[in-house]
Amino acid sequence: MDGMDFGSLNYWAIIVAVIFNQVLGAAWYSTLAKPWMAEVGLTDDDMTAMKGTPRQWYPYVVAIVLAAVFTFALALLAQGLDADTFGEGLGLGLLAAIGFVFTSHGVNYTFEGRSVRLLAINVGYPLISYCVIGVLLALWR
Repeated sequence: MDGMDFGSLNYWAIIVAVIFNQVLGAAWYSTLAKPWMAEVGLTDDDMTAMKGTPRQWYPYVVAIVLAAVFTFALALLAQGLDADTFGEGLGLGLLAAIGFVFTSHGVNYTFEGRSVRLLAINVGYPLISYCVIGVLLALWR
């Protein structure tokens, strides 16, 4: 791909961003566990039944892999747009979260008949995460 320099990406920043994303996700969903569980129809018994099964750990593996993919893509966008200030990084994160995550979730949630409350829970986390990651990637080049 012309204009994309994979060798000049700051891979330390990408790794730190992925770790940040996981820590924020754990804090976010721990704080909002009860409303999230209610919205998706899970009970404490369901969560207990998942312990020791792939259903307990597999989502975390997927989350880490997809966070790495997203962060790598955002790093390429930051590079291509020459984002190197706090404001540019924040704008990039907002663009990604609102322009891609919110819009695609919004369409799916509408067709699936899911609540606005669940949409807010599930989009709030990437909104915060992507903004912080955008700033991190812009400033730590």
